[in-house]
Amino acid sequence: MTYPINLDINDKICVVLGGGKVAFRKVNGLLKAGGKVILIAPEICDELKNLVNDQKITWRCESYSVGCLPNGLIFIAATNDPKINELAMIEASEKNFLINNVNSNYQLPITNYKLFTVPAIVRRENLMLTISTDGLSPALSKLIREQLEKIFNENFAEFLKFLSEIRDEVKNKIADVNEREQFWRNVMSNENFSLVQQGEINKAEVNIQNALNSYRSKSQNSIH
Repeated sequence: MTYPINLDINDKICVVLGGGKVAFRKVNGLLKAGGKVILIAPEICDELKNLVNDQKITWRCESYSVGCLPNGLIFIAATNDPKINELAMIEASEKNFLINNVNSNYQLPITNYKLFTVPAIVRRENLMLTISTDGLSPALSKLIREQLEKIFNENFAEFLKFLSEIRDEVKNKIADVNEREQFWRNVMSNENFSLVQQGEINKAEVNIQNALNSYRSKSQNSIH
């Protein structure tokens, strides 16, 4: 069993070894989380070239050689050569990188490595859903991800922004922690969930704002 964690990599150096489609997917995920990506590969795919041309990543046009890794936080071995991946991961371990290998079943022949896997991800801006089977069935992870993508469409990114904006107002109007928790349980309803799914975000927002206004009115009446 692995331990789930959300890691802050904003402005942290992340090194990716490899220049193919798999490397591109890894690089893309790191960029979305704010990582500063250094790519090491003698050749790269067109998608990675576009990122280089847009100055979103740094490309070192070279094959891996012992001693070439810079210091950083995350190292991802994404070449199609297991021997090269192994050599690079051993060096990355010596430099205290957190290490991810595209072959998630691989075990390094040393004991002090820090190996991690990347779950299947559904991202809607600040909303992130992750799915993991601990490597037992990537196919099931993919299936679940595809289903969640249908359920949690792009509307939830906008809805989350509204919830973030109204959060302080709720704290100010409902001082009691238990009552505030009850308020959120009430408004996080299946009805409002369905409204957001269907694109009627404004209706869901109005429902929540009305519930908050109603709570304030009840509180004022109880005082009088």
